[in-house]
Amino acid sequence: MASSAEQLAHARPVVERCLTWSGLVPLPAFLLLHLASELRLAFATDVSDVLRATPTLFAKLTSVLLVWLPLVVHVAAASVLLLTRRAPRPLAADVPPTSRIMSRLSGALSLAFLAYHARAHPVAVWLGRAAAEDAGFRLIAELSSTASGVPLVGGLYLLGLSATITHASLGVHRGLLAEGLLSNAAKRRASARLCAATGALLFCLGAAAVIRVASGVLLR
Repeated sequence: MASSAEQLAHARPVVERCLTWSGLVPLPAFLLLHLASELRLAFATDVSDVLRATPTLFAKLTSVLLVWLPLVVHVAAASVLLLTRRAPRPLAADVPPTSRIMSRLSGALSLAFLAYHARAHPVAVWLGRAAAEDAGFRLIAELSSTASGVPLVGGLYLLGLSATITHASLGVHRGLLAEGLLSNAAKRRASARLCAATGALLFCLGAAAVIRVASGVLLR
């Protein structure tokens, strides 16, 4: 039998539930795929390790259906809530309001990072301006580039990575709260700590990969 917290969660407006569920899968999926790509580049020792295989139809469909389409739904649902100025329901009495502020701020930065990444990689491939197989070489060139000796792109990548991981970690925790799956304080603390620890670990891995790629030590 569903708990009262779950019953209240299921009674939320559709747009709020769309926001929750469209954020639970695609952003973590994007992060895992992105970090896997960066780690592969970070430890590349041969040109063949950087060259990507031609994406299959299944891989393209998976990317669209599990990542990009849900992200579009997520952004649309968040935009509706912001434009209608609908006051969100409180998740729990012990959840600080700063978590919502951090979620929105990191969400805006994540959107900018995703838009930049999409324009530079998948959109460029879809428009025929770049080859999917060269994505690794283009990413290495971007991260290792400098402006007056300053690795601006690498720094912005770290900022975007930090924002995306923060938003994903908060999104998972707040999504579980919104769905009524963290019915007591002990579960909420455990979820918050696990999401924070996972986020910190992912950022350390991603930052190490970005710094290694940006330092230009690859393929020497």
